[in-house]
Amino acid sequence: MKFLDKELRVPRLVVAGATSGVGKTSITSAIIHGIKKRGYSVQPFKVGPDYIDPSYLSAISGKDTKNLDVWLMGESELVHSFVKNSTSDISVIEGVMGYYDGFGGKTNYASTHHVASLIKSPTILILDASKAARSIAATALGFTKFHRNSRIVGIILNKIGSKKHENMCKQALANLNTDHCKIRLGKFPVRFLTILTLIK
Repeated sequence: MKFLDKELRVPRLVVAGATSGVGKTSITSAIIHGIKKRGYSVQPFKVGPDYIDPSYLSAISGKDTKNLDVWLMGESELVHSFVKNSTSDISVIEGVMGYYDGFGGKTNYASTHHVASLIKSPTILILDASKAARSIAATALGFTKFHRNSRIVGIILNKIGSKKHENMCKQALANLNTDHCKIRLGKFPVRFLTILTLIK
């Protein structure tokens, strides 16, 4: 791909989820807001043809969200569009569905992982910890090992219910921390979700 060399110089981050409904849009919006508060501009992207989630990201970033859909655009055009539109200090890409969910059960095609691989982006994986403790470590390990190059460099556990729950998850995940993947526990207030609803 003729744009690949330029693409490699684009600061970027994919925010993915283990499944739909884990808080990708809320957390992606919070990340964009945090980056902007530090004085940097952000160009948001959304994997797939979705138009609802991009409206939230556009409202937070102040820039039109661009879609990245391998099925509709093809691989080369997707990379071309990503590079062409990555004119801000950093590009943040929200994934779609589960990280490895794409065209079918036997292929990675059109998944968030496929897009992350095409643009060679590091990925933060969001896991819903609301109904698990030690078992969340098995889920985290599975996602990082499922593909020989998962591109996962960090994990956010969303919906931590209490300090005890947090400590149990920390203990379970302690042995998964490596130089390539760091575990972080996240708490996001309900009022933030209310703000997003009002924007819609």
